[in-house]
Amino acid sequence: MFWGSEKLARELPKFIPSYDAKRLDGAAYRLSVGEEVYVSPTGQPGDLRNKAKTQLTPGAGFTVPPGQFGFILTEEEIEVPAEALALISIRASYKFAGLVNVSGFHVDPGFKGKLLFSVFNAGPNAVHLSRNEECFLIWYADLAEAGPAQTKVGYANIPSHLTGPLAAGIQSFAGLESKISETEKKLTDRVTTLEREQAVFKWGLGLAAGVVLTLGLKQCGIDRPPDRANAAITANASQSATNATAADQNSLTNAN
Repeated sequence: MFWGSEKLARELPKFIPSYDAKRLDGAAYRLSVGEEVYVSPTGQPGDLRNKAKTQLTPGAGFTVPPGQFGFILTEEEIEVPAEALALISIRASYKFAGLVNVSGFHVDPGFKGKLLFSVFNAGPNAVHLSRNEECFLIWYADLAEAGPAQTKVGYANIPSHLTGPLAAGIQSFAGLESKISETEKKLTDRVTTLEREQAVFKWGLGLAAGVVLTLGLKQCGIDRPPDRANAAITANASQSATNATAADQNSLTNAN
């Protein structure tokens, strides 16, 4: 049977050292974001792969982008007695934003320490969280009988073997869109560069052709042989003019 608000108020101070009665939420107790988080890289510029875990100061914020995973350590240390079982989840308002708990939904009897939530943002927008934000819930329920005594130690920090597989990045729609945009920009820049180089080449080729043509015409003018026909015509015309002048002079002499 699940513990009601009265039993929670009576028993939880034994199992949650930082118990605060204001955090009772019906038959549940609200847990908050702790000092350490890790969010998988998106692959977008500025979001480095193999990035380190983030240490949060009180009130400091972080985001879980769409399509990305996150590990969130709780601020509170909790304990589950041997004769009870605990269930955990994310508060509804965060679920509506797309944040899903993928770390499991129960805490075994004998557990003691901080909880580590693994979350996935299945929504279209980034989910913004901050340290001490009360976004998790825990319920306690009695077992019919206690099992063998065993203690399960919680987390003091986020284990590196959990973050390692996520360090290379998760292919999300946002990440793929960023890569497509980046590739498109590179292609556009390359095409622009090629067009510029082609225009310069055409201009240079036209200039070179003009220079060659000009030099060729000048060379043809220098090397061209004299036109003999025109020279003969010019000589004949000159001789005819000379003969005509002499004839006129003879006519004038005879007349005298």
